[in-house]
Amino acid sequence: MTDPFIIKLCSGKVAFEVKSKTRVKLDLTSFSEELATLMKMKIRVSLPVILILEGDDGRSITIYPSGRLLLRKFPTEESVRQATLLLSPKLYSSVSNGSSR
Repeated sequence: MTDPFIIKLCSGKVAFEVKSKTRVKLDLTSFSEELATLMKMKIRVSLPVILILEGDDGRSITIYPSGRLLLRKFPTEESVRQATLLLSPKLYSSVSNGSSR
């Protein structure tokens, strides 16, 4: 089974970028608390155009309405993959996010 997303190291090499393989449009404010709880992180910014989650360990996840993610201070691509696998049912499922594909 393949992942529903693509991971790549950002050009500045300070974060990993994750993009959905399918088109999504997320209403970030409707489930920001749920995502923060799921990831055991705090909400730093919650706006319709951006959601930033931050952990006590300095890691952060920036989520955009397009489903694009930026994951900072994650040590390996595999740790990014594991975090994204936790998030993907909430982000990339049309049932949970009201996306239009």
